[in-house]
Amino acid sequence: MNVLAGIAAYLGVGTVVGVISGLFGIGGGVLMVPAIIFIWQREPKVAVATSLAVMIPGAIAGVLRHHFSYGVVDWRVAAGLAVGAIVGSFAIGAPLANWLPADALKKGFGVLLVVSGLKMAGVFDFITAQASNLMQALLALVG
Repeated sequence: MNVLAGIAAYLGVGTVVGVISGLFGIGGGVLMVPAIIFIWQREPKVAVATSLAVMIPGAIAGVLRHHFSYGVVDWRVAAGLAVGAIVGSFAIGAPLANWLPADALKKGFGVLLVVSGLKMAGVFDFITAQASNLMQALLALVG
C-alpha cells in the first residue's frame, strides 16, 4: 500500500467509524476491529488494543458534541457505567483478550456481532412472542 493509499484508508475507515459511533454510540470497535484485522492484517489481539486506543479521542469528540451542542449526556449514568467499564476492561477484558487464542477471540467477536445484530433487529422479540403464544395455547388446551 503506497503512502497516499495508506492515508486514504486510515481517513476513510476512521471517518466511517466516527460517523457510525456518533450516530449509534457503538464505540467504533464493532467496525474498527474487523477493519484492522482485514485491511491492515493485524492479529485480533492487536486489533482489539488498537481499536481501544482509537476510541478514546473519538469518544471524547462525540461526548463533547452531544453534551455542548445538544445537552443529552446523562452524566450520572455515564459515571456509574464508566466505573464498571474501567474495572471490567482493566481487570477482566484486557487480560482475557491476551490469554485467549487469536482464533477464539475472532470467532467470539463474530458471534457477539451476529447476536447483537439479531437482538437489535428484533428477531429475539419475535421468537419470545411466538414462544409466549405457544405457551398460552398449550395452557388453554390443558386448562
